[in-house]
Amino acid sequence: MVSKLSSMNTDTVLLTGDNKKTAAYFASQAGIKNVKADLLPEEKVQNISAIQEQGNRVCMIGDGVNDAPALKAADVGVAMGSMGSDIAVEAADIALMSDDISKIPYLKRLSNATVLTIKLSIILSMCINFIAVTCSVLGALNPTTGALVHNAGSCFVALIAALLYDRKFE
Repeated sequence: MVSKLSSMNTDTVLLTGDNKKTAAYFASQAGIKNVKADLLPEEKVQNISAIQEQGNRVCMIGDGVNDAPALKAADVGVAMGSMGSDIAVEAADIALMSDDISKIPYLKRLSNATVLTIKLSIILSMCINFIAVTCSVLGALNPTTGALVHNAGSCFVALIAALLYDRKFE
């Protein structure tokens, strides 16, 4: 997962309350270079805030009560659904019910595709409406055909959104 995220120009940071030796061992096993250990919950939040102040977006993954404040502070919070605490799941934006963090790169690709789809849909809708209003002012469209053009634009937006369904990235 860490190498896939790195290939997507995403940095991975391990923020943990565990001691430095344990954190360093697990970070080396996972390929994480940036490790901050012996952190209290408020220190995790401070680290997330510092990353955000540098202009970065933060996705925090956590499972425990001590992660809940950091999950809330992050731009996107992901909780481990089945093994995580109820408080962490409540604080997070997303809950992974299978507790499989290898899905995070897929989640990032899907969210990027969703944002791109939303932007494309807004632009398409605005262009169709602008053309329809212009044609109406020029007398080329009457109210009935104008309403049909508007509804056709809405159908295009729905069809574009449907392209996200069952998206496979690999």
